[in-house]
Amino acid sequence: VVTWAGPQPATFWPRRMAIEAAIHRVDAQLAVDAPTPVGTALAIDGVDEMFAVVLPWRGTGGLGGAGETIHLHATDPDLDAGVGEWLVTLGPAGVTVEHAHAKGDVAVRGTASDLLLLLWNRADADRFQIFGDTTLLDRWRASVTV
Repeated sequence: VVTWAGPQPATFWPRRMAIEAAIHRVDAQLAVDAPTPVGTALAIDGVDEMFAVVLPWRGTGGLGGAGETIHLHATDPDLDAGVGEWLVTLGPAGVTVEHAHAKGDVAVRGTASDLLLLLWNRADADRFQIFGDTTLLDRWRASVTV
């Protein structure tokens, strides 16, 4: 189907609207200091969508790198091994992402919902376990704004 992100599978719009509605629900709840989490499966899909659809279309605000890595790890207890982990590599040609359990220059551990909200600039870093070079996460958050 035709989308703002170029031709996509027909599942694009239902997926996009579900994630968009979840983000805006959290926005409304944050306005009254009563946020509730996004469901785990939808949050994981939202993180995947961020990397596969939103960032290629929107860009990363000039964030470059020389191979630095960010490991995102969802800690939800019902996840199978390997699900809910992303290794983000910042290179001179842009960002690459793979599903991997790997050591990053910075590792960010939290629920899938919180990771989604972090990527959408709706969650502060203080709700996560963060290991390694925190300035790398700060660079990401300053450059990648949605």
